[in-house]
Amino acid sequence: MEQDHDSRSAANRRNFLKGAGLAGIGIATAAAVGLPAALTNNKVQAAAFSDVDILNFALNLEYLEAEFYAVSTYGSNLVALGVISANDQTGPTTGGHRVPNFASSPLAGVATALRTHEIDHVKYLRAALGSAAVKKPAINLNALGYGYSSVSSWLKLARQFEDVGVSAYLGAAPFITSSAYLSAAAAILSAEAMHSGAIRWECVGNGVTSPAVDSLDIPPTRAAIFDLNSKALAVARTPSQVLNVVYAGGRSSGGFYPNGMNGGITTQ
Repeated sequence: MEQDHDSRSAANRRNFLKGAGLAGIGIATAAAVGLPAALTNNKVQAAAFSDVDILNFALNLEYLEAEFYAVSTYGSNLVALGVISANDQTGPTTGGHRVPNFASSPLAGVATALRTHEIDHVKYLRAALGSAAVKKPAINLNALGYGYSSVSSWLKLARQFEDVGVSAYLGAAPFITSSAYLSAAAAILSAEAMHSGAIRWECVGNGVTSPAVDSLDIPPTRAAIFDLNSKALAVARTPSQVLNVVYAGGRSSGGFYPNGMNGGITTQ
């Protein structure tokens, strides 16, 4: 009887994911074998989180990135652009504005692509989660006081968002039990890694200093173009470490999320 229940559950999950467009991605779960120690920290804590909790945690971060790029490059937020409705949020997005002279900047094409991609990530995760998707929380885009006065200021903040985003997906990957959900996260992780590389290269090329957000961070320099450790491995952060960054040190709220995130992973 237990085996029949498991079989039905697996079939239901496959059908659900197929409807969300995730079933055919096919990243092998064997890729998790031999993970470095940095990816297995706080495993006891993370074991208490469901796959839905983890994907909703990622969705909270995608809301933040999408709002940042939408406001900084287009001057509008997700509700104004029709990506989500006013009923799909538990608080407004405040702070930030369109970066002056962005349209004439050499980075305009990159910035437009980032805006499109991050909005698509929001749509993708919301579709995958369906009715389980959390609403967008209140977001303060001006939490660090920079990112909008110039293209250089924008690069400074964009680099931090992209590198933290990559580390969040990488750090959560070992705790995802569904191979289909893991595939979904891996697909976004790959996109975020490309974003990170492009933004880091622009920081180096334009002489922009983007300060470290914590002790794990590796700011871009000519000696450290990529966000890799001494073994040429990407930096991974646990959910708690990511929350410490985006909450600006707060335990359950603060920083970019004045009222905290939504979902099952909200407290350090």
